[in-house]
Amino acid sequence: MERLNFETIKHYQSFETIEEMDQSVRGFLYKHKAELSEGTNNVLTFIWRHSVKVIGVSFAKYDYIATNVELSRRTVIRAVNKLEQLGIIKKIPTAKMNGKQGVNIIVIQAFQQLDDLKNNMSPQAVTVSVTPNKTENKQSSLCEIKTKPNNVTEQGNRSQQAEESISQEKIDPSIQQELDESYLPESVHKEFVQAAKPFFSASAIYKLWNRVLIAYKKINLDCPLENVIEEVVNAFKQTIFAKQIGKIRTSFEGYFYGVLYAKLIVEKRRENRHLLLDFIGEE
Repeated sequence: MERLNFETIKHYQSFETIEEMDQSVRGFLYKHKAELSEGTNNVLTFIWRHSVKVIGVSFAKYDYIATNVELSRRTVIRAVNKLEQLGIIKKIPTAKMNGKQGVNIIVIQAFQQLDDLKNNMSPQAVTVSVTPNKTENKQSSLCEIKTKPNNVTEQGNRSQQAEESISQEKIDPSIQQELDESYLPESVHKEFVQAAKPFFSASAIYKLWNRVLIAYKKINLDCPLENVIEEVVNAFKQTIFAKQIGKIRTSFEGYFYGVLYAKLIVEKRRENRHLLLDFIGEE
């Protein structure tokens, strides 16, 4: 059993960069998220956010994790054991200066790359774990031309016609046309509008902006959204490029949300860096 000090922690660094760690965790979630309870997923997210001082290594106490994810200590221990069983983390026991057992170092393990997982899985087997919205796989891509192929079943046509009928009942027929960006509310950030308007109508831009608000609220950043708008725009541009090269196999909205969520997670970790040394030297 090793002594808990910075040199010991540094020895277990498992990634060269934060981006490599992010890709590994996202690959794990892509494959295993359906097997995780909400509590276990929250524990993993907390460990992930607190593994940046030494990349891939967390030394947070179970009690501290439990307080922050609002679970019991016993539940946190079960979650950590589950994550270790699935191969995304490894526990390293340490000893205090008096020889008694200390905090477990938690090391995030390298996992199969997300793109490799997508390429090796059939479309029927894919679950987009980086996006929490369960309906996203049912939505058509915003970048696709909204026409049905000739071999669409009669049942599918009837369903589409019913949806169009309902939609037309709710909206005044006199405004049944695509609106440009000038109709958007002022709450939609101008830089985001500027990036999106060559590709989408006002209604589509508004839907994508709602994804931004959901991700920002879920990550719970301390800084205002204005401060990370550059990351938001970069996430959108990444998604446009991925669409252009045929990389997106789900909906455009869902893929965009996943890219944005990963970027904002990194920002949240940067905000939390000052907390990461609180446990060194504690008995």
